[in-house]
Amino acid sequence: MQPTTVDTRAMLDRCQRYCATAERCPDDVRQLCRRQGATPRQTDEVIGLLEQQKYIDCARYCRAFVHDKVAYQSWGRMKITMGLRAKRLPEEHIQAAVADLDEPVYAANIRKLIRSKRGQDRQRVVRFMLQRGFTFDDLRRYADYDNDDCENTYDYENND
Repeated sequence: MQPTTVDTRAMLDRCQRYCATAERCPDDVRQLCRRQGATPRQTDEVIGLLEQQKYIDCARYCRAFVHDKVAYQSWGRMKITMGLRAKRLPEEHIQAAVADLDEPVYAANIRKLIRSKRGQDRQRVVRFMLQRGFTFDDLRRYADYDNDDCENTYDYENND
């Protein structure tokens, strides 16, 4: 049994509805088209039309992705950058969006996450923050280890 081909107009309509519900990138649309059985040529044609009609805009998608990940999931710069690269977006859009992230919210997220790990070993807290995509420079710049409740359980002075 041969796979059925999808009409390009029907695929465009389906993708327009898909893009109207949330911000999408070309990779999201490409995956939808592939699942629906569209050919690579049809997929490229649909993506081109969606970009012309402003349903898809890579720069706009990058800005929305950065905002949402910082505001709602407390991700760091590195994790956000890797997430955008995984979507195969242009590097200049990624760098511009990450450079424009809301610094006060970003700093508040770092402090909030460190406070949530109150009483834990400092190395464990740093590992956790690195997994969330924050860099050592972010931690040095925004974290106030002298006034937080993270403990350094290893006693360097009394260990032989």
